[in-house]
Amino acid sequence: MSYAEQNGNPGNYTIGLVAVVGFHVLLGYALANGLARSVVEVLKAPLDVSLIQEIKPPPPPPPPPPKPRIVRTPPKVSAPPPPAYVPPVEVPVVAPAQPVITATTPEPPPVVEAPPAPKPVAPPVVDVAITCSNHIAVRSQVIYPPQAERMGLSGNVVVDFTVGADGTIKSVGVVRSSNAVFNSAATAAVAKLKCAGQGHDVRVRLPFAFRLDS
Repeated sequence: MSYAEQNGNPGNYTIGLVAVVGFHVLLGYALANGLARSVVEVLKAPLDVSLIQEIKPPPPPPPPPPKPRIVRTPPKVSAPPPPAYVPPVEVPVVAPAQPVITATTPEPPPVVEAPPAPKPVAPPVVDVAITCSNHIAVRSQVIYPPQAERMGLSGNVVVDFTVGADGTIKSVGVVRSSNAVFNSAATAAVAKLKCAGQGHDVRVRLPFAFRLDS
């Protein structure tokens, strides 16, 4: 099917085209005969401009009023009323009796004296002849101290010693001496004694005599 058949009758299309052309011809005629000139003249006429009133900006709002200052005054304190006078009541006051404090000193406890320590019982003193049978031989063989011999000295010495229960000799000491040069010779001689025990300790004293032969 052709385009003319789709759009209906071809005569309708021709009529529309003729109307458009006619409109443009009329428009060109009007412009040529001064229609456009009158429009331009109207635009060239002076414009009547009148100022109505200048629009002023609104004034700024007034500042807020200052806040009222509140002055607080302290409340007045009224003076307290004077106290009512009350007459004193006379009451006899009896002073309490002061207690009597007596100080008692406690008696010190009795001093108990400790019993005296028992004194050591000294062994009995016996004769040397009872316990030591060779005392004569020992005293006769005592070596004369060389120093005393050179100095020409003579002297006496008493030696004290203990004979034990078994016959041992102990606790040897010099009781008296005319010169210390003879002491060592006398105590050395006591060590050579042969003594018999008496069943208990006994004390023996033995004298020594040192003499130079003239």
